[in-house]
Amino acid sequence: MTPTDSAPAGGLPWLVPPVYDASAASLAAHVAAIGEVMAGRARLWLGPFDPPARLPAGYEDTALVVPTSGSTGTAKAVALTRQALLASQDATAQLLAADATATATRGHGLWLPLLPPTHIAGVQVIARAHRTAQVLGLPAPALPDPLPDLRGHFDAAAFSELAGPVLEQAEQAGLPAFTSLVPTQLTRIVTGATGADARARGVLKRFAAVLVGGAATSPDVLARARAQRIAVRTTYGSSETAGGCVYDRAPLPGVSLGLVEPDAAGAGRLRITSPALAIGYLTADGGREASAFSAESSASAGSAAPSGSAAEDGTSGDGADPRRSFLTSDLAELSPDGALTVLGRADDVINTGGRKVLPQDVERALDRSLMLRGMIRASVVVGVEDPEWGQRVEALVTLEDGVDPDEATALVRAALRTSEVPAHMVPKHVHVLDRLPLLGIGKVDRAAARRLAADARSRASAADSGE
Repeated sequence: MTPTDSAPAGGLPWLVPPVYDASAASLAAHVAAIGEVMAGRARLWLGPFDPPARLPAGYEDTALVVPTSGSTGTAKAVALTRQALLASQDATAQLLAADATATATRGHGLWLPLLPPTHIAGVQVIARAHRTAQVLGLPAPALPDPLPDLRGHFDAAAFSELAGPVLEQAEQAGLPAFTSLVPTQLTRIVTGATGADARARGVLKRFAAVLVGGAATSPDVLARARAQRIAVRTTYGSSETAGGCVYDRAPLPGVSLGLVEPDAAGAGRLRITSPALAIGYLTADGGREASAFSAESSASAGSAAPSGSAAEDGTSGDGADPRRSFLTSDLAELSPDGALTVLGRADDVINTGGRKVLPQDVERALDRSLMLRGMIRASVVVGVEDPEWGQRVEALVTLEDGVDPDEATALVRAALRTSEVPAHMVPKHVHVLDRLPLLGIGKVDRAAARRLAADARSRASAADSGE
């Protein structure tokens, strides 16, 4: 890997690793590039278009650019500073240090990378391993040696094969072992019924912390994981917040949460104030966009920068402004003690017949339905344009083996009609897929799901009309 020819104002070159293919060599290239960013020697470009020849004003401190997708599915380039990355890493370590298994290392440890290092969650796993080395004075990042090859299918047996040696290395180094999973990976291990699944659960519970995020995790899966003594920590965050900034529904040190224009039920757009925020977005034409970010007065910020970790090795997080805030697209509620409940994205709300439906409410009802237990593997609910209703509520599902796809609509509608779900929230039609469309990090691609549902309805309408 070589730097690009362009070196934006500030003198640091862009590093653009080869396309990630999940091989150990590809992972090593990203590990090296992230290490250069952590050392302050280069900038890393993972954006959806080529890096600019010159950074716009106000973005000169950009150290990392990662992609993110909005509800339209259009990728954006999120610009983060090194100070923001450090603030996020040290706040996470400060939280993990409260665990007895990580106190001696101040919350730092050896990280098993299982997520692609092309999105913020995967980048931060590797960056935290570099931070462990910086804080504890290690000669190399606290990562598995050799690095894992992740090209195969992820299942219980593959996880045990990868994780077993890592746990031994962590023990020999006197470090706690950490990893990060997406909900699908955790679900496979926690709910599997084979001997390999049981062995994987035994391995997973030896990790000091297992971060899970990127999408909502089923409460049933979380309850089962915790009953199996797996130290799972749910995370909420985004590329704009340098990764997870809320753990187990509580904000990290230095992070504060607020709601904008809450409704009568107490739900509103979530605003996050943090020292780990992105500068804003870079555009393909060399411009910038930062309308979702704003400066808060010190009185309204209500938080301080993470304490006790950023200056441990002299690489301070100073320069990140804790008063800046980010207005998310998420609808949320905050309990009296500050616990966060994310209800769904504001732009995912379905307006059907003048009534608003949060698709996540319907998805949770599907997940909780005893009538559908053992029938539906996964689901996503979307709104499809309709001339009569404005939008129709429709669902896309994957089924367990042996379930007749032709019966899916009737099964779902019957199950929800016997629940407390109002009639206007019950999907009008259910589309059966082999797999749900996913974004690169394992999150359901709702924009793609809407297109699939709309295309399916168009084909059905054409068939009904005899075209």
